Amino acid sequence: MRKFTGFFTITAALSAALFLASCAAPEASSPAGSSPGASAALASPSKPSAELTAELMAKLVPEGTRVLNQPAQPKTTLILFTDYQCPYCAKMDGLIQRVKSDYRDQVRIVVRNFPLPMHHNAPLAAQAVEAAAEQGALEKMASMVFSKQKEWAKAQAGVVETFTSYAQQLGLQQSKFSADLNSAAIKARVAKDLQDATELGLQGTPSLVLEGKLLSVDSSDYSSVKGPIDAVLAS
Repeated sequence: MRKFTGFFTITAALSAALFLASCAAPEASSPAGSSPGASAALASPSKPSAELTAELMAKLVPEGTRVLNQPAQPKTTLILFTDYQCPYCAKMDGLIQRVKSDYRDQVRIVVRNFPLPMHHNAPLAAQAVEAAAEQGALEKMASMVFSKQKEWAKAQAGVVETFTSYAQQLGLQQSKFSADLNSAAIKARVAKDLQDATELGLQGTPSLVLEGKLLSVDSSDYSSVKGPIDAVLAS
């Protein structure tokens, strides 16, 4: 498994900031002596080769990735790695919807799965959202899963039935949803997203990437997302 450490490295300061407002992977730890107010983001080397840039983008946005919108000529792409059992991701969902509304044809928004290992229901939640996406209801299911997070997050049984009831409430075709929920294709999609997130060295959720940069954002502060986007669009 290759990690993109040569051109997609998270600094100690960024890691500390990330852990303050995110669900961190168990193996990640906040570096001692680092300051959360330091660098907001770090990306590839200042002059990455075209080959490395293309390789990075292929890892961030592979073919067939889910998108929340599809502008004809977007000026930039915002990539979200999310965990549906993470409470910070639930908050981030609202900010992402604001980005979609505010920037419309300027910013393409990509959403990928990063179910963390300590969230035992997160993979199934990701499969439920992906199954809904097969019927054009990704955002509706994601919103419902996030809004009802306390209902299923720590459940030890009946989670499939819970997500199936959400699909019914959304008016989805039940037989198709149930088939897709447990299909090899959907499981493979979630596994691919997780693998890419791991190889990119991401250490928690939500993780937002813009122009190859991992952003340090506060899921309760829209300006922490809006600021980097505005800076990119103004450059």
